[in-house]
Amino acid sequence: MPEPRPKTLLIIEDDTGLRTTLAAAAAALGYNARACESAEEGLRQALTFKPTLIFCDVHLPKGDGRGVLKKLRADAEMSDCQFVMMTGDWVGASKQSSIEIAADAYLPKPFTIAEFAAVAEERYRQANL
Repeated sequence: MPEPRPKTLLIIEDDTGLRTTLAAAAAALGYNARACESAEEGLRQALTFKPTLIFCDVHLPKGDGRGVLKKLRADAEMSDCQFVMMTGDWVGASKQSSIEIAADAYLPKPFTIAEFAAVAEERYRQANL
């Protein structure tokens, strides 16, 4: 049986309060977590940090979550990273459209820390199948 992937998680979220809260929650769940606020920085962090999981807002400064996901899916080393789209924009994004662009899961805002934790743990299990 192969070694389990590391518990690493990247949060790409422009809301400072939510970004800080999710990073703290991820750390409490045992993840080595990093967080950033823009699509540009998120892509850079993903390609250097190589996290097992990414939680990414759809609407971001310097790009958007869909663009980050498309670029990561095209990268051989990051193509199988578990990617969760987060958004409160019910008009501009939907669960179906996120799945169509190859997101692994969708987390509609607002959500609770318990919901975040459940999605993170499920995606981590999926990453290790």
